[in-house]
Amino acid sequence: MASPLDGIKVLDMGWLMVGPASARYLTDLGADTIKLESRKRLDPLRSLGPFKDGRPGPERSLSYHKINASKRSIAINLRLEQGKEIARRLANWADILIESFTPGAIDEMGLSYDTLRESNPGLIMVSTGILGRTGPYGKGTSGTGVTGASYAGATGLLGWKDRKPYGPRGPWTDAVAPRFVVSAILAALHRRQQTGEGCHIDVAQAECGVQFLLPAFMQYAANRIDPEREGRAGSPLRAPCGIYRCAGHDRWIAIDASSDPCWRALRELVGGELHDAAFKTLVGRLRSRERLDRAITAWTGGRDAIELEERLQQAGVAAHVVSQALDLTHDSDLRHQGYFRPIEDAAIGATETIAPQFELSKTPTIEPRAGPRVGDSTGDILRFACGYSQSDIDRFAAEGVTE
Repeated sequence: MASPLDGIKVLDMGWLMVGPASARYLTDLGADTIKLESRKRLDPLRSLGPFKDGRPGPERSLSYHKINASKRSIAINLRLEQGKEIARRLANWADILIESFTPGAIDEMGLSYDTLRESNPGLIMVSTGILGRTGPYGKGTSGTGVTGASYAGATGLLGWKDRKPYGPRGPWTDAVAPRFVVSAILAALHRRQQTGEGCHIDVAQAECGVQFLLPAFMQYAANRIDPEREGRAGSPLRAPCGIYRCAGHDRWIAIDASSDPCWRALRELVGGELHDAAFKTLVGRLRSRERLDRAITAWTGGRDAIELEERLQQAGVAAHVVSQALDLTHDSDLRHQGYFRPIEDAAIGATETIAPQFELSKTPTIEPRAGPRVGDSTGDILRFACGYSQSDIDRFAAEGVTE
């Protein structure tokens, strides 16, 4: 049986994460995805790592292989007019075009949506600027996940009150935004089935991040209370609810036993001070939260986190190890669900990457391939997607149009 997006063609003109990650979701649903790249200005993700066996190289970044699994690559010079013409032909070939340039840059290349839809009215084009393409700060504003998280408000909420903001570490909005991008693309495909018309989807990465922080945003909008960094995990209205130290180096467990049944179960396991009458009600536990947390930490501190999680879960207490990479790699549930899949590439050998993030009951799961090498399919793409002859392809290589 065909995959959900079998026959759909995607031109990925993104880099780093948000655009390419969105295209990866479509690829995992069966779309044929071409990644447009340049050797002169490599996708920065190729240089960020981590690298297989710790050896850097543009073909060795495991992050790149994960986000660009199963795609094909064409390497062209978009600074040359002939390179732009190749991009226009690819846009005519594509059902979906995803771009991550600074807002306005793709228009200056002569590849605006209004231009491309003249020859491909069914094209669905997606722009993924940090603040979108409109508004007083949109057009011309560049940024990455760090700046997007700061704009959205996530950075200011993480850390301790007496220290500078701490996180979130890495490209947080790049991870959040694809959830909005892909759902919008699928809706646009559905609309195109009915109308035959494409559209231009303008995504503001930072605005997507705001959606994940609505409680903090609404706290000020409704009550004029500006949430501050608290330096603690868990809810201020639940107790016990937080992170507790366990035996071993930097080992912790998350426990939420604020509901009465969970609290009673935890109290029976821990015993001792937890039977104090001051802790009998939620209000009492909130009032004596620091003393309660110290008592729980005294109990968890000498115990193995994984064994403790199992014991708490069996007793009906919501608890889980604060996972490290090693925990997730060997997690029996993730392994059972096929979360990791093997890939092999000449540059990195055999390794694992993340599987498609869904399993559909009526269509087969697509096994991922390693991410493409720079320009690994340039000739085939020029020939079959763009309609160029072999003499054209040879000339492009000689003139530096292809890389």
